[in-house]
Amino acid sequence: MSVSRNPKTGKWYAKIRYKDYSGTIIQKKKEGFVKRADALKWEKDFIAQYEGQEHLTFQQAATKYLADCEKRLKTNTITLKKQFFRLYFSPFDNLLLADITPATIREWQNNRLLVLNDDGKLALTTSCMRNINTQLSAFFSWCVRFCGLPRNPVRAAGPPSPKSSIEKAGQSKGIWEVKDFNHFIRTVKHPSYHLAYNMLFWLGLRRGEVLGLRIKDIDLKNKIVKIRQNMTSFGIDTPKTKTSIRDVSIPNHLLSEITHYIKLIYDASANDLIFSNITLDSIRWQFRVYQKKAGFKTFIRLHDLRHSHASLLIHMGFSPDVIADRLGHANAAMVLQVYGHMYPQRRVEVVNALDNAFKTVNAKEDNTSK
Repeated sequence: MSVSRNPKTGKWYAKIRYKDYSGTIIQKKKEGFVKRADALKWEKDFIAQYEGQEHLTFQQAATKYLADCEKRLKTNTITLKKQFFRLYFSPFDNLLLADITPATIREWQNNRLLVLNDDGKLALTTSCMRNINTQLSAFFSWCVRFCGLPRNPVRAAGPPSPKSSIEKAGQSKGIWEVKDFNHFIRTVKHPSYHLAYNMLFWLGLRRGEVLGLRIKDIDLKNKIVKIRQNMTSFGIDTPKTKTSIRDVSIPNHLLSEITHYIKLIYDASANDLIFSNITLDSIRWQFRVYQKKAGFKTFIRLHDLRHSHASLLIHMGFSPDVIADRLGHANAAMVLQVYGHMYPQRRVEVVNALDNAFKTVNAKEDNTSK
C-alpha cells in the first residue's frame, strides 16, 4: 500500500495490493487525487470494503449481497431473494457474520423450517424448506468469497431433514397415467382450464409457461408451441432458464383443441395472452377442485402433471436427451436426477432384449450346424 504524487501531473495516486476471494494477488491503483488526504481516504475506504468484513452484521452484509445481485440477476429473482430475507432470515439480522455458527443455523432450521401445523403436518413442504436453506447458503458462500468469512456455516450444518414420519404427513406427490388424466379432464367443462390442463399434461409445460403463452407463440402450421416468456407472481418475465426457451411439438389431438380455442378468442391480436382469464393461483386452486369433483381420494400437485408427462415419455422408451429437450432441462443428467427412479424397468427390458438377441443368434447357428 502506498500513496505518492505523480511527478508528471502533480496529482496524487494510491496503490494497493490485496488478495481476492480465490487467493490471487491483485494490484489496485487509483489516480487523479488533488490532495494527498483524498488519496489516503480512498485507500482507507478500500481497505474497509475488502478486509475484515466478517465483522459486518448479517443485515449489513445482506444489503451488500442484494445490491451485488441486482447487477447480475433478473428482477423477479431479486424480488424472491428479498422475500426470503424478510420472511425467513430476519432472526440473523443483528448477529455478526463471524458469530453465526453451524449450531446457530441448526437452531434456525428447527425453529423456522421444521415447524408443524396444529394437525401435526409440516407447515412447509420439504422442497420449500430446502429451497429456503439453499438461498441462505448462497448468501454465506458470497460472504466467504467477498467478505472474508472463513467458511459457510449453512453447508456445515447440512440441509433440514424432517423425520420420515413427519415428511409423509406433508403433501402427497404422484404420477398420473393417461387413464387417470382422462378421468380427470372429463370433469373440466370450462374451455380455458380444459385446454390449460391438457397442455400441462400432453406438452409437459410449467404452469408459468402455459399462462405466458401468446397467440403468436402457437405455430399451428408446424404444430409447435414456442416457449418465449413465463408468467410469474410479478408479471411476465423471460423463461426460467436459457434452456427453457424452446419449441415443443404438439400432438394432433391437442392441436385441434388449441385451434378451436384460439378461434373463440374475441378480437384477438398476435400479442394477446391465450389464457388472459386464468391466474397462477386460480389454475392451481381449480385443479384441486376438479380432482375432488372427479372423485379422487388422493390429490396430486399441479406440477405433477409435468412429472406425469415425463413419466409417460420414459415408459414410451424415449431417451433422457429427448426428454430433457422437450421439458427444457439443461441436460440429460438433470432428467436422470429427477426421474432416474423410473428407469430400472427400462434396464430390465434392455437386459431381456440382449438375452433374446443372444438366443436368436445361437438358435440360428445351431440350425446351421445341423
